[in-house]
Amino acid sequence: MDTTTRAFGLGALRAVEEPLESLDASALSEVARSVTLAQNLAGATRLHAAHLLVESFTALDEATHGGPGADTRPAHARLDPADRARHHLAAAMALTGWHARHLVTAGVQIHTRLPRLREAVERGLLPEQLAIDAACRLAGIPDDIIGGVESDVVARLTRDLAGGHRPSRTALDTTVDASRERHDPQGAGDAVDAAADKRTVRFRPERDGMTSMWAHLPSGDAEKLRRRIDAVARAAAESGHPRTRNQLRADALVALGDPNTTDIADPLPDHPADADADVGTAAAADDAGAGAGRARLGASWGTDQPIRISVINSITRGMPNRVEFVTGAYASFDWLCEELLSGGDAKVRFELLDPQPGTEDTPEAALKYRISPALAERIRLRDGTCRHPGCTVDAHDCEIDHVIAFDHQRPELGGPTAEWNLVCLCRKHHREKTFGHCAYRPGPLGELTIITETGHEHHTRPHGPLAQARDRILDHRWHHHLDRLIADDGHLTNPPGVERDGPRPA
Repeated sequence: MDTTTRAFGLGALRAVEEPLESLDASALSEVARSVTLAQNLAGATRLHAAHLLVESFTALDEATHGGPGADTRPAHARLDPADRARHHLAAAMALTGWHARHLVTAGVQIHTRLPRLREAVERGLLPEQLAIDAACRLAGIPDDIIGGVESDVVARLTRDLAGGHRPSRTALDTTVDASRERHDPQGAGDAVDAAADKRTVRFRPERDGMTSMWAHLPSGDAEKLRRRIDAVARAAAESGHPRTRNQLRADALVALGDPNTTDIADPLPDHPADADADVGTAAAADDAGAGAGRARLGASWGTDQPIRISVINSITRGMPNRVEFVTGAYASFDWLCEELLSGGDAKVRFELLDPQPGTEDTPEAALKYRISPALAERIRLRDGTCRHPGCTVDAHDCEIDHVIAFDHQRPELGGPTAEWNLVCLCRKHHREKTFGHCAYRPGPLGELTIITETGHEHHTRPHGPLAQARDRILDHRWHHHLDRLIADDGHLTNPPGVERDGPRPA
């Protein structure tokens, strides 16, 4: 998703009037130190502004709806002032949702319950990101011991920075955990149990057919997984396997999810007895003799739902078709080819999508609130992610919302159920739009303009595969027009595309 924000331009920050090329090493070092201090102080100002923004939204809510006891709105209609501040800063500062959340959390913590850290930040002693990391880490410390833990952490950070060493996040976590255990041993143990409830695994598709996996696991469980993977990779490497150790470790992890392979993700042999010839596959050989009812290769990665492959039809517009895999976790390209060859219509379904905007819109559907599955899929393919600036929630995990609200009483007077009036919003930003105070304006190709309470305008464009296909088609049409408009000698033709008989007169 592309985002542009209208703001006032500021001149470049100059630390010294003389050109840097004219300064010696001592002066350049001093310039770097001065600019670093200025950056730290600017970070302190940003953190303070984030805190004040939360207070401003809190005061606005209380003035409009009354205090906590007087607010009669249902719980789902009450927006957390901190969440509103995060959404506002994500758009105003072009931040991701993650960075905006941590900025607001740190600003509130520093100015409400961390006086020692606040003093160090306001003096410019801490880089902004280190201050944010420390404040967010201390946010989970109970109030009854926060004073002692904060004192230990700030003393350690300032001492390290004064010695020219910037602590890593791991070092910061170690310092906080050690201090917490010293001040409250029982609470530290309870924190370990609570942390286990936050275990998770995430996947993020990347380029060239690869995916990154990030896991947050209890240390004991992670150690079991590490030992299993390392043992398999080591056994294969010692047997002379040609793959690298890193490749073998990755293959051993993949093999845990597919019982139809060996311990290093190689296909099982046709005969169980042959499995002994492969490294680390004794257990797999036992499974191979369990019976002939084994699922086909790759079946453990699929679901009962058919594989849906959407093809964006650009041939008629002079462009190659684009293929987009809509849903499904595919083990490998080879496995997908196997499914295409043997699965048939029951297993694989191709869907041809016309990139022309509004092809799924009809006058009848425009007056109905329910969005058809075909139109919903177009919106998700167009947007790619939640359309709020800075949000990266995948479109398939979002809700589809009418930008101009649908009028259930008189549908002809409200926003229609049409492609141009629908966008993907995650649950949080859907609630922000419904119960917040920002104005939203749609565009004909899925553009979305958000006007905040402060009068700032944020313009976002969809960046999903359907939107990218449309951009390529428009770019192709423009270059085709230029080819007809400009002759080989660089002069304009009138009318476009007409061949001149002779050279241009002098």
